[in-house]
Amino acid sequence: MSEIIARESQLLSTDHVVQLFELDASRWNGGTLRFTNETDEDGNPLQFNGYTYQPIPVEATGFEWTTQGKQPRPELKVTALDRDWMSLIIGADDLEGAQVTRIKTFRKCLDDGSDPDPLQTFPSQTYRIERKKEQSRTHIKFELTMALDQQGRQVPFRQCIRDTCTHTYRYWDGEKFVYEGVTCPYAGDRYYDLQGNEVGDPAEDVCPKDLNHGCKKRFGENGRLPFRGFPGLARTSTT
Repeated sequence: MSEIIARESQLLSTDHVVQLFELDASRWNGGTLRFTNETDEDGNPLQFNGYTYQPIPVEATGFEWTTQGKQPRPELKVTALDRDWMSLIIGADDLEGAQVTRIKTFRKCLDDGSDPDPLQTFPSQTYRIERKKEQSRTHIKFELTMALDQQGRQVPFRQCIRDTCTHTYRYWDGEKFVYEGVTCPYAGDRYYDLQGNEVGDPAEDVCPKDLNHGCKKRFGENGRLPFRGFPGLARTSTT
């Protein structure tokens, strides 16, 4: 913690503390996502150290250490109503293993603050997304663990299946497609049956969970495919 932050924290009346979050999604070609649950006085995104932190509904709890000395397992609750955000989550294995950094600083230290200084922060906290704990129509809740608290984890974080996608696909309820609990990001208006043939009836839209007749038909031969199988997986012999 910097000297200025430490001194300011001990005052009876301190400046407003801002929470900023950085999520490293580079392993899914998503870059680094920077977000916060606040805006400036005019409703614009916050700026810190030259970076823009997009405002989204987010709740962060459980980051503080307890008197028992146990490592915290915070929870991060984010909106499920932003399509771009949801597309990333769905196409990135629920972001399991992604690194999340929490930055705290005083409002005046932001780029547009009264005393801008990117070096003035509380000690940053780095975690990894352990699992998606909860999902509803309005929000998704993630459980985080400290980067060093990875006992018992296997790499990769999920079972490897060669030719079968493990995404949950949408289904037609007679009036509309149901997306609740769905993980596949496809939301197009072209429908395909189990053999990969294009059909006109949405009730016949069923994904075979394979790469050629399922994923490529819906996202294109050269599109970004959210296929959750491992087509390059093969048995090897050590003898």
